[in-house]
Amino acid sequence: MDQRGCAEILKEGLKKAGIDFVATLPDLKIVELIKSVKQDSTLRHVSLCREEEGVGICAGAYLTGKRCALIMQNGGLLNSCNALTTTSLQFQIPLLLLVYYAGDIGDRGFATVGSVTEPVLGALGIRTYVPRKMEEIEDTLIGAQALADDSKQPVAVLLTKSVLGVK
Repeated sequence: MDQRGCAEILKEGLKKAGIDFVATLPDLKIVELIKSVKQDSTLRHVSLCREEEGVGICAGAYLTGKRCALIMQNGGLLNSCNALTTTSLQFQIPLLLLVYYAGDIGDRGFATVGSVTEPVLGALGIRTYVPRKMEEIEDTLIGAQALADDSKQPVAVLLTKSVLGVK
């Protein structure tokens, strides 16, 4: 499946999970997903300059009744650790994190970022899921959002190249 088709499946999975507010920071591997989100009039979209500002923006949106997702690359996730800790975790704000998993198996050039992503999320107490097949996306997003809502904590879904349809 191509990037556009994968992006549509991911976007529809977000909507089925009840997400209605999405903040994004561009990355080449998630550009089709971001385009798909931007073009959907049922989703409120906010473009970011830095990932950690997305944590605060999503926290504010949550406090107004929105169900939020933050889409970024794992390098940006690492930049966001302080914001996640002092905002989402401390004040129990659920947030669905969709994170491009740079440095995952078969991804050249990002080995260090890839090797620390899951351990850092684990150290923060953020539950993490890594769907490897498109057939897993919808259930994973719905389940992760339900878990975020119930736990009042962020939950991360790491997006591999295979589920993004990129080479």
